[in-house]
Amino acid sequence: MIVQHPMLWCAAFLMAGIAIGLSFPLPYYLPALAAAVIACTMLRKTEHWHDVLTLLVWFLLGCSRAAIGSVSETEPAWQSTIRQEAKQIQTSIVARLERSGVSHKTLALTSALTVGKKEGLEYETKQAYRKVGAAHLLALSGTHLGIIYGFIYLIFVRWVRHNHWRWHALPIILLCLWGYALVAGMPVSLVRAALMLSVFTVISLMQYDTDPLHPLALSAVVILLIAPSDLLSISFQLSFSAVFFLLALWRPVSDLFPKLHWTVELLAVSTVASLGTLPLVAYYFHHLPLLGPLLSVILIPLTTVIIYLTLATMLLPVAPLGWLLNTIVSFQEKVLDFSGSIPCSILTDLYPSKIVVALMYGAMLIAIIRLRTTPNLLET
Repeated sequence: MIVQHPMLWCAAFLMAGIAIGLSFPLPYYLPALAAAVIACTMLRKTEHWHDVLTLLVWFLLGCSRAAIGSVSETEPAWQSTIRQEAKQIQTSIVARLERSGVSHKTLALTSALTVGKKEGLEYETKQAYRKVGAAHLLALSGTHLGIIYGFIYLIFVRWVRHNHWRWHALPIILLCLWGYALVAGMPVSLVRAALMLSVFTVISLMQYDTDPLHPLALSAVVILLIAPSDLLSISFQLSFSAVFFLLALWRPVSDLFPKLHWTVELLAVSTVASLGTLPLVAYYFHHLPLLGPLLSVILIPLTTVIIYLTLATMLLPVAPLGWLLNTIVSFQEKVLDFSGSIPCSILTDLYPSKIVVALMYGAMLIAIIRLRTTPNLLET
């Protein structure tokens, strides 16, 4: 195709089609899709209209899938079964944590951070995270799975990726990734992360270099074809916006500053991800935490330690590990309380319209395209 990132454009047109199909569920999308597919197959790939018809096929596919999916709003039986089984496993895991003698607050926080069980979280704890812009840490996402994946990758891939044994690591990694997603109840953000990391693992074992935006687009296509209504989910929108901006901007920034300290790199990552979700956060929650990127330098390493220590405590529920977990969680709470007490740390009463949000994203996307297509732009 003529476009630079075909999978990304296909995903974008699929999303646009799903948005139209959810708003106007008509019976004419499926015949139109069939006609577009026939026309696309009859044209040669070298012809200019082949690209246009390919994108039209993806658009009509989104319209058709959304119109069909809107007939039944109930959750599929297999999803309900997964969630019920996941809750039982989560309960048994939390019971193992209780044996180590952790406090109620520590148990509630670690359960949310590791298996997505947030019923025990107090309202004050949730508000403390929201106030400083760290509420995403309480929702299982790519951050949490990435922390676990980093440990798995270090053990099973890093040392064998350059020999003939490297493919034997793939089933173990996929089992760990999707097993964890199943235990957590298959939230959209975690499914997206598992899909991306699965594709990344295969590409890494193949020793093939590709743009990371392609796995992101592929994961979006798979999720939306299975559940098109997820496009309207706040979690889906925030998750994909943050990851898209991070993947789209990180390579130009890293090329400009090749040697960054890990703290500065973490701050840059958090700033870019926050930029991607800024219009949506203002639209849905009517506020903008100003200290979010800066606090990520402290909270993400602390969360990493808490997750690893929680997993160790699950395997070996002894009192010393429970005491250490209580100490670290207590320190994190003090950081949140201090950060929330800083004056002017949050902008409130923000009510942008949908048009303003669309214009903001349009301007940022134009800037990203200009930045990625003009390598020397940052140097001038």
